[in-house]
Amino acid sequence: MKTKRFVLIAVMFGMAMSVSAQEAKESKYGADSVACVTNLSIYGEAYKQWEASKFAPESISMEMVKAWREVFLNCPRSSQLIYTRGEKIMEYFIRTNPKEKDAYIDTICMMMDNRAKYFPTDPKTGTSQVANIMGRKGLLIYTYNKNRYEEAYNVLKSAVELDPSQLQGAYIDAYFKATIDMVNNDKAEKMTVINVYQELAEVVDDNIKVLAENVTQLEEAKADAETSGDADAVSGFDKQIEKAEKSININKGVKSNLDNLFQPYASCEDLIKVFSAKMAETPDDVVLLKRITTILDKKDCTDSKLFLDAAVKLNELEPSPEASYSLGIKFFKDKKWSDAATFFEQATKTENNDRRYRAYRNLGMCYQNMGSLSRARDIFRRSAQVDPTNGEPYLLIAMLYAESSKQFSGEIESKAVYWAAVDKCNKAKAVDPSCSEKANGLIRAYTAAFPSMETIFFNDYSEGQSFQVGGWIGESTTIRAKR
Repeated sequence: MKTKRFVLIAVMFGMAMSVSAQEAKESKYGADSVACVTNLSIYGEAYKQWEASKFAPESISMEMVKAWREVFLNCPRSSQLIYTRGEKIMEYFIRTNPKEKDAYIDTICMMMDNRAKYFPTDPKTGTSQVANIMGRKGLLIYTYNKNRYEEAYNVLKSAVELDPSQLQGAYIDAYFKATIDMVNNDKAEKMTVINVYQELAEVVDDNIKVLAENVTQLEEAKADAETSGDADAVSGFDKQIEKAEKSININKGVKSNLDNLFQPYASCEDLIKVFSAKMAETPDDVVLLKRITTILDKKDCTDSKLFLDAAVKLNELEPSPEASYSLGIKFFKDKKWSDAATFFEQATKTENNDRRYRAYRNLGMCYQNMGSLSRARDIFRRSAQVDPTNGEPYLLIAMLYAESSKQFSGEIESKAVYWAAVDKCNKAKAVDPSCSEKANGLIRAYTAAFPSMETIFFNDYSEGQSFQVGGWIGESTTIRAKR
């Protein structure tokens, strides 16, 4: 035990004294390449054995720790594994020596800074990875000691400023939680939570957009491979599509978590109070006006005078798809469907994927309310193209079909719309499991409207038979009986 304690102290002391050694401009193996390679081998082999034991506390080697420390101090350019493995070593010390955890957190911070210094670019891609490293640094600080939330907040904020696209879901989650801690401890104003929420929500939306576009490209490539009969290529594309779809679901989970964390700060009353004060201070701040209209829309606070004032002011200062969207919302609330449709049409030109999706969705609802069901369906299909991972457009189409049942005469024809509607509900669940509960509720309602087995039989049809729904729907479906 005394030996272990001595080694721990030596590790901490050595880290604190490491700056001069790290500043040396030498080869990747340092001034003494033989010693570096030897220590790399010693700690590397010992680490693999520890890893094989699933990092069991009793299997750690202090000789490994000593050799790793020598590599870290004297040849910090030799390998990125120094830092990724160093995290695991420090994690062990934090678990087994909780009283000393802040010292080990400091060491982790030093490690992350050195990794950013010596490995600023990803060797695999050749692109900068500094923002990602700083994001991980902030995450680790917050994970190991939430009382250091202010430090974590500042590190994660800098990571976002460097390159928000490098932020992983866990970094985003930690940043927002640290932001909330800042506000709850009176180290930041409430507006900070709102600003960071909007900033991070846009990051996640952009991630989802890029991933969705990637899935579309992969599916097109897969289709070409299937046509050419290249089974190996098809299998490869399937794996890439699965990976991208998994990443989309992870990002959706992050977005959902952001919304849940933001909820206590998102009552209309609170938002209007905070935003009204800010707008009074800087009424011509376009960024603020966009934030006001975006967040009040997401939180369904669009009946307020503040929303209308911000929308009108934004349209005066900077006519844009975003301003048009906000005015469209106002006219939609007033049930002025034609005026709302005009502005939502303009809003579809936005570069913001989430806003573009919502513009198309709302535009379709305008045409639905005006009785143009076929036009509404076309636009809902456009919204599905904008966000192919969202099941909502298919549910909206399902409701259009069910709504039109009275347009069809005949015992079978008037019921066939419900078969097509259920097909769309099943499609919604397939592309977006998060909408399953709503889809299942609609399926239960529509299934109850199916024709009976007797009705099907006496109209010379049978279950499982293909059926072409007529009229404006014009889709093929499958005959099913009410159970």
